[in-house]
Amino acid sequence: MKQTFVCAAVLAAVAGAAPFLCLALPRSPASVPAAVSATAETAAPSQPEPAATSAPEDPLLTDAREPVLLYDGAAGGTVSVSPVDYMAGAAASEMPLTWPDDALLAQMVASHTYALYSRDHGGSDTDGWLQVNSALASGWTDEAALRARWGEDFAENWARLTKLAEQAADSLVLYEGAPALTAYHAISSGHTEDSRQVWGEALSYLCGVDSAWDKYSDEYEVTIQYSDTQFAAAAASLGLSLDGDPEDWIGASQWDKAGYVQSIEIGGVSCAGTAVRSALDLRSACFAIAWRNGQFVITTRGYGHGVGLSQYGAKAMAEGGADWRKILEYYFPGCTVS
Repeated sequence: MKQTFVCAAVLAAVAGAAPFLCLALPRSPASVPAAVSATAETAAPSQPEPAATSAPEDPLLTDAREPVLLYDGAAGGTVSVSPVDYMAGAAASEMPLTWPDDALLAQMVASHTYALYSRDHGGSDTDGWLQVNSALASGWTDEAALRARWGEDFAENWARLTKLAEQAADSLVLYEGAPALTAYHAISSGHTEDSRQVWGEALSYLCGVDSAWDKYSDEYEVTIQYSDTQFAAAAASLGLSLDGDPEDWIGASQWDKAGYVQSIEIGGVSCAGTAVRSALDLRSACFAIAWRNGQFVITTRGYGHGVGLSQYGAKAMAEGGADWRKILEYYFPGCTVS
């Protein structure tokens, strides 16, 4: 699993982290004119009936069936991928195939919706809507890479994924009728994060929800060590110059309601938790730092930016009987699945 899905600046921040960004609901079909016929009373000559006109296809359905444009770093250019192939390749990049179908479906629809959101917020036909790398299975991967990875299991695995993708290919996560910024991450801190804390923009459906299932993941809590030299070098990327006793370098931390570090004092300077996470290459902004036995001991909880869909939470919900629609509507409150 990889971390991956507002304005163009927010979209750029999401793409760099991950991967994790008011229209009417689908319109009713237009009325079809009734056929015209002559009345028996006038005995008028029979007239041919006009051909019935088809109702226009809903624009959101047209969107859902549009090929997805990706800038593939492995190919060195833009590729056009069918929605089914994109959803299958995205799920193969983001989740183990041992996970339940409904977790994979939730990931597929979240990935597809995020691609359309990206198209509408900074994507282009020339540069693609998203940046991926099929060879590295970063964001999306193609059949050729999966054949190499799965070998003799390719046919069975690919058939399963494409069958699931076909089932949900016309579905999108909508907020007020438009594709939502359906960001996703591997494991939350136990509560998903508010988008404002990560990207500086608040979205009502990315306000954070309880995801206590994540605490049962084998990868929930990880501890690493940094020497004082390594820590000082990393802090330099924050514009900090650390000297003196390393025990005095770390000051107070402030955590937000989801348990992520909002700010932490390093060398007497208050730094954003997300910036420190990036500088130290931490799995999550839910962390604690302590100086012990000549080392900085850093413990993180969760994996990823924490916004939107928790992939491990989706797995747990699916194992508990929730279908993919319920999973998506839970992690994106106020949204609907079309």
